[in-house]
Amino acid sequence: MRIVTFLVSAVLLSCAMAADARPLFDGTSLTGWDVRDGEEKWWRAADGMIVGGSLEEQVPHNTFLATKDSFDNFELVFKIRIRGAGGFVNSGVQIRSTRVPNSDEMKGYQVDAGPGWWGKLYDESRRNKVIGEPKDAKALAAAIKEGDWNEYRIRAEGPAIRSWINGVAALDYMEQDPAIPLTGQIGIQVHGGGKALVEVKDVTILPLPEKPTGAARPAGPAATEPLSAADEVKQFSLADGFTAELVLEESTDPANAHGKFVALAFDGHGRLWTTTAMEYPVDANESPEASKRLFATGGRDKVLVIDDPWAAKPSPPRMFAEKLAVPLGVLPYRDGAFVQYGTEIRFYRDTNGDGQADKHETVLEGFGVQDSHLFPHQFTRVPGGWILLAQGLFNTSLVKRPGGQPFADGATEVPFTECKLARMRPDGAAFEALTGGPSNIWGLTISREGETWLQEANDFGFPIAPYEPGCQYPTRQSNRLKPYQPMMPEPMGPPQMGGSGLSGLALADDADGWPGPWGAGANATPAERIFYVANPITNQIQTIIATRAGERYTYRKGPDFLTSADKKFRPVAVQFGPDGCLYVVDWYNKIISHNEVPRNHPDRDRVRGRVWRIRHASQPVREPVAVAKLPTDALPKHLNAPNARIADLAWQEIVDRKATSLVPTLEKRAADAREPVAARVGCLWAIEGLGA
Repeated sequence: MRIVTFLVSAVLLSCAMAADARPLFDGTSLTGWDVRDGEEKWWRAADGMIVGGSLEEQVPHNTFLATKDSFDNFELVFKIRIRGAGGFVNSGVQIRSTRVPNSDEMKGYQVDAGPGWWGKLYDESRRNKVIGEPKDAKALAAAIKEGDWNEYRIRAEGPAIRSWINGVAALDYMEQDPAIPLTGQIGIQVHGGGKALVEVKDVTILPLPEKPTGAARPAGPAATEPLSAADEVKQFSLADGFTAELVLEESTDPANAHGKFVALAFDGHGRLWTTTAMEYPVDANESPEASKRLFATGGRDKVLVIDDPWAAKPSPPRMFAEKLAVPLGVLPYRDGAFVQYGTEIRFYRDTNGDGQADKHETVLEGFGVQDSHLFPHQFTRVPGGWILLAQGLFNTSLVKRPGGQPFADGATEVPFTECKLARMRPDGAAFEALTGGPSNIWGLTISREGETWLQEANDFGFPIAPYEPGCQYPTRQSNRLKPYQPMMPEPMGPPQMGGSGLSGLALADDADGWPGPWGAGANATPAERIFYVANPITNQIQTIIATRAGERYTYRKGPDFLTSADKKFRPVAVQFGPDGCLYVVDWYNKIISHNEVPRNHPDRDRVRGRVWRIRHASQPVREPVAVAKLPTDALPKHLNAPNARIADLAWQEIVDRKATSLVPTLEKRAADAREPVAARVGCLWAIEGLGA
């Protein structure tokens, strides 16, 4: 059904575009175009083409034929043929450009054309350099027909410029400088210095609606002193239609002190789980004795639970576990939660049902504590009875089971060095590395169809990357799992997110959630997925747009979603909740991490922290379905819940209840091609977890 819907939408969109596009060239004259005085000899209309340059005479300098009108958002389609008889043979199309006074030049973006230049973006007479390269130069080169007609499609939409040549994706550029104009003339260039003939025909332009610009940087001076949560939210600039609401803030009450929140998770009751890191930083690579003492005695940190995060005024948090130290990972599971603690991954249990852990057991041990912001984290439950986790770049571990117990394969220890994604069994019976790199995986998200994406913190071209088991991600990770490990190409190079500390990744996957262009709800583009990136360096929540291209995706930076004028706003985790809102953990600190200033720097804030809830105007305050409270026979229908979090929690609840009585129903739905793909996948995950 989803495929049919996509195809119908694509056909309708194509028809609409064809109907609204208009010609820029009438085929017989240069009406609507401007030729610079003295350059008329180089431009003419002939045989249904715009013709520029000459094969008999060298063009002495760059010459441009420009539209008289200006354009901002558009899709431009044309065919171009470039031939040469000596010298430098090159052309290009100016967009969002202007003529330079008293000069033969134009200033602005040039989408290049010509041998060695196809698909590049040059900033003509402005930055005077190539600012965009083809995404896949090899594939593009194979599609080019030198000396013959090539069809160019250029799409300029907000700060994004994309192009295709003969149907092959070429350019995917996002302008980062807000001072660069996003409007101007279109021009055709014949480059000087060669005998070159440039012919252009079938020129059409489709005006596009104004692209959502997202959050602008708030005006006025930035706050210098720490703000209360009530004052901090006033510094936020959000995309139109959204508001930020406070869920949790720091407390200095001795009876319930908490702050410096880091992790984020939801359970089948709809509760929000988080951890504190008030003891951060303590690094064994610099202070081994202090680190050893802290983990031996315990610290001030806690695991906290908010029972009603969806409420207009959420309840105060309750303490689930205490006397911890920088627990970066937490995952609610059955009657407790997995928690990272120093060298261990522990399972804390509430055996008497009072809401607090009364016992814990060590599941795995031997994790490195060299760098305290790289401890095991990103705990994520996945099908097949596995839990994913990640370790940062500078930590080295030798993972073991407690008491010398062997793993299921007979091994007694597993080396786990540098940054990798791994998986473990809930009882610790198996542990294995899955990837080499990327450096510091502080974001991980999974679609309701099972596609998984990782985030590399340092913006080396991997602010988002598809997860493939066994891949090597070419960042700073040097340790390979296998010598023949395949390399994952960068999805978004060169770096363009503006910071080397990306710390959270969330996919807008709710069918009843945020509307397009911000989510998968009403008016969403079927072929696009919208990801949200926590960027504490730039004090922003940013977006990445993934567009389906066959069996894969192309990625581009979207508009910024939330920008704060308060430089202490530090988003370090983001997740969509079972109520459809986006939850944001705010580290709130002048100092971002531990390594830019001394550990005891007086400006380091060890208390403040907030959790925010971002709501769209179309979303009412509502209590989500608590799958943990449903009767067993009601669970299968929620495998196709509009909310992706509820659908995910539904298959987990089926597995945890060992509900084998549901297997016939699950098998029937999984085999029914009329069922939505997400529902069939959820059934398969439940069946796999039940061992059926």
